[in-house]
Amino acid sequence: MKNIIVGIDFSSCSLNAMKHAVSLAVNLKANLTLVYCLTPDAKIIEETSTTLKSNILSIAEKKLDEYTNYCQKYIHHTKVKNKIRVGKAAKEMSLEVEEQKNALVVIGTHGTSGFEELFIGSTAMRIISMCDCPVLTIRDSVSSHRDLTDMVLIIDSSMETLQKVKAAAVLAKAFQAKVHLIGLYTSRYRNLRQLVNGYLNRAEIYLNKRDIRIASSFIESDKDPKQIVKIAEDLKANIILSMKETDVYGGDGLSMTSFSQKLVNISSIPVLTINVDTSIYDTTQ
Repeated sequence: MKNIIVGIDFSSCSLNAMKHAVSLAVNLKANLTLVYCLTPDAKIIEETSTTLKSNILSIAEKKLDEYTNYCQKYIHHTKVKNKIRVGKAAKEMSLEVEEQKNALVVIGTHGTSGFEELFIGSTAMRIISMCDCPVLTIRDSVSSHRDLTDMVLIIDSSMETLQKVKAAAVLAKAFQAKVHLIGLYTSRYRNLRQLVNGYLNRAEIYLNKRDIRIASSFIESDKDPKQIVKIAEDLKANIILSMKETDVYGGDGLSMTSFSQKLVNISSIPVLTINVDTSIYDTTQ
């Protein structure tokens, strides 16, 4: 997470996401880039009058410079950059991630204009699916002044579940946050429950070696996103870490399942969706 890329569309929601990205950049000592995607139907939010299409680019450049200067006031370890990309948001953000490497994308959950009403419809899910890096989604109502003190990390019986732990450790260390490990028993089959026990134990060992505060518990669950959000709310958590679930039997193996999509859409708490390392799957069989 050395490069933080925040999607900007000049809405209040993307401005809020940017403020969160500044906090992440400061604590992670990471680089920060503000990216505006100039789409075919892009608009600029103006308080006075309708903006002509021919003026969008110049206005976007001016606003990006203003936002960049704002961020630079709080970031002293590196120079804040901005960039305008032309094309569909999901594709352009994924290309930016490929160029920067070791990235974290931050986007608001109710973007408009340049991000094509980001979280209405499938565009948001395409951004998460196409970006080969963690993606943090944040609602407009989440205060940027709230410290990252408590994180919820769900451990289930899937073979990729532990891939969240490294990202959790990086964030927890940077913010001195506590990680709440929640083991999900989604079946009564003994071998699956033992898998959950084993994975959670491995997560505990990994985090303990890094002197990260943890708390562990197990719950019976049908993996309902509402249940996960309720747990996080009760714990007063600031973030939920979720895997970008994959369908290993279909298509490209990167399509998000309903659980991942629903969690992003319904959560009042920021969700960090972690990209799956597909090398764990044996494609030779």
